[in-house]
Amino acid sequence: MDRRTLDDTRADGRRAAPLPLTPAALQVLVALGDGPRHGYAIMRHVVARGVRDVALAPGTLYRVLDRLRGDGLIAEIDARPAVEGGDTRRRSYRLTERGRQAALTEKHRFVALIAAMDATTLLHGWGAADTPHAIRHGQAPRQEEAPCAD
Repeated sequence: MDRRTLDDTRADGRRAAPLPLTPAALQVLVALGDGPRHGYAIMRHVVARGVRDVALAPGTLYRVLDRLRGDGLIAEIDARPAVEGGDTRRRSYRLTERGRQAALTEKHRFVALIAAMDATTLLHGWGAADTPHAIRHGQAPRQEEAPCAD
């Protein structure tokens, strides 16, 4: 798959952020969209939002944070005691303008994909019972249109 970048030319020598972002990377950016958080707070935020398709175990999370920081999408902040509880042992992160732009680019990509899916006659007639959650829990998708003849 060809991966485009947010900004191919980097004056500071860092590599450009690959797009599309991984689901874990996007969830981290979304979690930081409301303000700075430390790693454990990011994991709690993803769980509290009900995201089940992204497993942010500590090892995965800190690899994602390191990569996002290297790509300039997030920044570590110095004011550790000022963020969520003040534990000085925890590193806290904030979203950068570049990270906000990357998240918005992904949002627009998803909106366009959903619009294309909604315009596809093959998918017409599918409803709430056809969500990934319903399908994962053994409910067969409903299709009110005639099946395709392949």
